[in-house]
Amino acid sequence: MAEKRRAPDDYVEDLTERPEPMTSKKVRFQLPRNEEGLPEKDVPATDADNELMARLRVMRVKELVHDILAAMYYDIHQLCWLRNHLMQNRIRRFPDLRFYKTQHQEATWLLDRAIRQEMLAKVGQPSGHDWTYTSKQETHRVGQFIRQFNWRMLAICALSEAFRLALYAEDQVVWAVLMLKIRENRTSIDLFAQSRGLDWQGQLLKHADKQIPGLQQALIPRLDLAQEHFHHIVIANGSLRRPLYEEHNQINIEQGNIFNPSYFKDKKDPTIRVPDRDGPCDLCYAERECNCRISRPTLATLLVELVNYPHKGIGVRALARFKKGDILDEYVGELRPVDYKDDRVYALLHESKMDEGHPLALISAKRYGNWTRYLNHSCKPSTTFLKMTVGKKITVAVQAVRDIDIFEEITVDYGKGYWKNRKCLCGEPGCLSQDATEEKTEA
Repeated sequence: MAEKRRAPDDYVEDLTERPEPMTSKKVRFQLPRNEEGLPEKDVPATDADNELMARLRVMRVKELVHDILAAMYYDIHQLCWLRNHLMQNRIRRFPDLRFYKTQHQEATWLLDRAIRQEMLAKVGQPSGHDWTYTSKQETHRVGQFIRQFNWRMLAICALSEAFRLALYAEDQVVWAVLMLKIRENRTSIDLFAQSRGLDWQGQLLKHADKQIPGLQQALIPRLDLAQEHFHHIVIANGSLRRPLYEEHNQINIEQGNIFNPSYFKDKKDPTIRVPDRDGPCDLCYAERECNCRISRPTLATLLVELVNYPHKGIGVRALARFKKGDILDEYVGELRPVDYKDDRVYALLHESKMDEGHPLALISAKRYGNWTRYLNHSCKPSTTFLKMTVGKKITVAVQAVRDIDIFEEITVDYGKGYWKNRKCLCGEPGCLSQDATEEKTEA
């Protein structure tokens, strides 16, 4: 290999007077094979590079904030789940209460410090000399949060470990974006906590006698939404209402399909598994009957909400991240004969995965069903209806066909047959109604 040569000393450029570039980036040049291993060289970053880095920074911040919010919803769900088991005296199945006690203790300490800060502010004493505060950052951020929201929202969020970690550890950019997203979703967070029965009042009640601005208003008794199933409530332009169809309340059912023998001539449940017809179980692959079942409630059941979307009606919004391939839930309702005609909105044909094109029944969810009946159509959906054989029955599941982000609307493809004499409003490129309009125009 040829010896590497160095320029004579009189040709060595003096770099002592050259100013350093404002921004630089590492560039690995494409070197010949015999020159591999040469050090990286610094070159000034271009405006395009700076713009790209700024976009990547925005994407990372958005991703991190969504992670924090997803963790907040899950923390609240976990606390409510534990509390409900405590109320039902079923805690013997779950003897470790350390998580529940720790979260309430940490939230109480945070709210106590916030109350003390407000009391010190009333008498004009700065909180910087108060030993109860861990940092000036906490003092500033908690005060900012109370001014932008209220004591109730602080008490709810304080019970989330993810929120407290963000409060203490995240930089100002992430905190500012998190505050913005909480403001956008404050109705959702408030409803989520109330409808699941979160005990947030306990930390504030001991301060009820203190004249703190906004505290008394936060403690005013409100309607107990935990008495209703959380899928009996729809968020519509910041207000709440019940889902109705044909002037009747729609009722959530947590178990499988409702079977009434009187609706069928042979009095037999058409969803009972027939091994020679329905194939092996999709969970354990057993050729014969097994005891497999889809556990209820699923995580998606607990971490979605009903939202009224303009021009589309009630839809489903994710409050967590779901991965491609996840089984979100089963599509359930009342089982009816295939020729049933009184449900033209929620009806779904029920057929075996091994014998498509020969429906066994019709699932009518107009009155009884679960959250899956509210999935809006999209020509680029995030889920699909999946025919499955599970245990002793055949079922129709809702499966994610791609990753679903928090706060994203969960959608499904209704199929072309649904859109006869109807117009799709999904607005996606290549929409069925758009294509039909273009074909009609060309004709």
